[in-house]
Amino acid sequence: MSAAIAVDPEQIRHGSAVGAVLATGFLTFLAHVLAHVVSHGIGQSVDEPEHPATREVVREVLVTARPIATAALIPAALYLVAWLGWVPPLWVQTSAILILAARIGFVGLFMQRFSGVALTLRALWAGVALAFVALAIGIVKVLLTH
Repeated sequence: MSAAIAVDPEQIRHGSAVGAVLATGFLTFLAHVLAHVVSHGIGQSVDEPEHPATREVVREVLVTARPIATAALIPAALYLVAWLGWVPPLWVQTSAILILAARIGFVGLFMQRFSGVALTLRALWAGVALAFVALAIGIVKVLLTH
């Protein structure tokens, strides 16, 4: 989300925003996978027969990190549409940020749904709060780092 916020309309018009969000998404995905694989091995003694970074662990992390990898596709596709001149950059950027916030906000509902738990209004409001917190973090990150 920070990458989607950080690009400016000029970058969107010239197409560099597409590469920026794709690169950020891919690198975030790799960082998540690396951190997860490393943390899996913390606390494991030398005597344990299984190596911490087995193929199964890496495969599981790659699958569970898929939402991180795919999140960058939404703003990239929208920025591509603006780069082609079909939609104004500001509309596209606003749409990308709102879609990413909504995607984050629906995580709890999807988790409930897929785990077989009945959907609750509490989960919906928790998702709304989560979306606002994520948006605030993205804005603060951009303000502090750019």
